[in-house]
Amino acid sequence: MELSPIVNELLSVFESKKPPSKSGHKFSVSRTVSTFAVLYEKARNAVEFRAEHLVRRAAIERILKRRMALESDPKVITENLMLELIWAKYIDSSLIDDSDIHIVAEIITKYLYLRQTVFGPSSPKYQGISWDTIIGIASAEIDETILPAYKREALLNFVYQSIRGKIQIPSVDPNLLNMLTYISVERTFAQSDNALITYHLLKMFDPSWTKRSWKDIDPTIQSFITSIQTILQQLNSPVITPMGRYLRKQLPPFLILRDFFFEYEQAARPIIEDPAKFEETLSAIALKRYQESGEKVRRAVVRSIIYIFLTKMVLALALEAPVDLLIVKRIDYLPLAINALFPPLLLFLITAFIAIPGADNTKRLLERIKLIIYRFTEYQQGQDAFTLKIARKRPLLAGIFSFVYMIGFMISFGGIVFILTKLHFNIASQTIFVFFVALVTLFAYRIRQSAKEYEMIEHQGILEPIIDFFFLPILWAGDVLSKEIAKINVFIFIFDFILEAPLKVIFEVIEEWIRFIRTKKEEII
Repeated sequence: MELSPIVNELLSVFESKKPPSKSGHKFSVSRTVSTFAVLYEKARNAVEFRAEHLVRRAAIERILKRRMALESDPKVITENLMLELIWAKYIDSSLIDDSDIHIVAEIITKYLYLRQTVFGPSSPKYQGISWDTIIGIASAEIDETILPAYKREALLNFVYQSIRGKIQIPSVDPNLLNMLTYISVERTFAQSDNALITYHLLKMFDPSWTKRSWKDIDPTIQSFITSIQTILQQLNSPVITPMGRYLRKQLPPFLILRDFFFEYEQAARPIIEDPAKFEETLSAIALKRYQESGEKVRRAVVRSIIYIFLTKMVLALALEAPVDLLIVKRIDYLPLAINALFPPLLLFLITAFIAIPGADNTKRLLERIKLIIYRFTEYQQGQDAFTLKIARKRPLLAGIFSFVYMIGFMISFGGIVFILTKLHFNIASQTIFVFFVALVTLFAYRIRQSAKEYEMIEHQGILEPIIDFFFLPILWAGDVLSKEIAKINVFIFIFDFILEAPLKVIFEVIEEWIRFIRTKKEEII
């Protein structure tokens, strides 16, 4: 069976031999310190929602910001960075040797030089680019230097090559369309954040950037800045949103293929060359993923409840209880109890009845996967292409629908306010209730969407349009609130600027003390 060159290229990456184990510089860390560091990182990550594979990159970014503010020696920053990553078990000490320390130190030197020459304290932004953006790129480069993501990149490229031919917007320059498609694939398939996408696109714009040292980047700084400006501009392109909606509908077969390649790696080709065995293997993987989606939902619900609970405590102490004491001279425990218990209960109810896909969905998945693997060109030239649809202008209908939507908005929020008033909620308690109901509705919607990632057919219940009519305004409010909260997340500020620095200093002292005691004990023995 002759496979397409693109499929063969993907197979060759997964067939490549694993790199030899490293030897050299080994970090020895205290189990006690590591335990506390892991607990701290779990608490820190609970207040900021990220895809699991992005957590380490975000941790590197946080550590870099703090260490660069306190230290200017790249080697010291590098060793402290590695130590903190090993403490928190983001990486294993066996993955690091002296050559890695040297390479990462060179990367940090390069970005420190950029800060000194371009992004100094007197110019926090240079041509519209902030130092935070540059630190994000540096963290992505360091992350992929420590743990190269060749297989993930190969899968990303495979999905891009599969989808690119289906994206047809004649009015957009082909090179720009390539970039927009790549950004959409990174966001939807790989779930990458802007820092990682920017770094990957930068490597395409200037493949030699990662190989340059600080000594020879001066002639290329302006082209580096121009590339970043172009990338940042396209990350916010209005085309990205509709393209992302289209891509999400194309993703289920690629997600199953991703799981297949990571599970079988070097054994993937013999299975693919036997269509019957390939179909049987894919069916087993699909069934396993359906079952795991329940656990994924439960994990997401727990994280959401932790976030809601922490936020609720702060607002109750800072706003709700003081207002009660000011207005009625006592704390009204009924609104406090309802505000504390209703949002988690609502989240549970919305996410409790998520059905897993059935046999019909699996059959459609297998048909699409076989088309992609065995008839790749035919899949690329399929009829389900993406084009920007120009909406027909019907001012009268648009006005009527907007009016009806406003009525739904008033009914939804008016009904909530009416019920809360009857329960003797004051203005602060009502505000907090609406705030959390909107956020919980958004969280629940996102959790439900993530649980449907393997569905080929979107099922709609009989009552769903009616429910959507009343819930859509609340969902919209939750989306607006979540975007604004992300800018002023007080918990992130507390963790990053108040707790983290002193805690890490304490960890270092404990680590040195344990090392000192161990040395003294060895001297006696």
